[in-house]
Amino acid sequence: MGIMSEQTKKKIFDNLDVLGAIIMIVALFLGAFYKDDGGAFAATFTYPGYKLIFNSEYMLGTLMIALPLIVLITNYVDGLKKYDKLIKLVLPAITFIFVFVLKGQVGDEVGADTGAKLSMALGGWIYILGNVIGLAAGVAGFFGVNLEKKANELMNKKK
Repeated sequence: MGIMSEQTKKKIFDNLDVLGAIIMIVALFLGAFYKDDGGAFAATFTYPGYKLIFNSEYMLGTLMIALPLIVLITNYVDGLKKYDKLIKLVLPAITFIFVFVLKGQVGDEVGADTGAKLSMALGGWIYILGNVIGLAAGVAGFFGVNLEKKANELMNKKK
């Protein structure tokens, strides 16, 4: 396995916000987003991410795909470019909160019928991973921190 070229590293660090947004969107379509093991019952309960988006009962679910899409198009829409740093900081923070608020909403609805207590499933954890990547890039961009330089400093410290 070869070492990544400096140009490739730079491209990855420059586009972490885009990478995070793409991971978040894809995670909504990767199997279960929330789950319950069923407890004393034999049945398990899973709630896929796409149901959050297309279920009209959860407006926040629609925003969980809309906000990462806004982060993706910010670089290409002239009207949004002047707010680029703020958008890339605030929207991942909002979607991070939405993941847990929606977990409570879905859990309340499902729990009323089945007694299920929801936890994060694979799709939810991957969404949070993308969210953290996007949020780190947003914070770095907003405060002018060069993530590539910081990563190189950390790697050189370990040697």
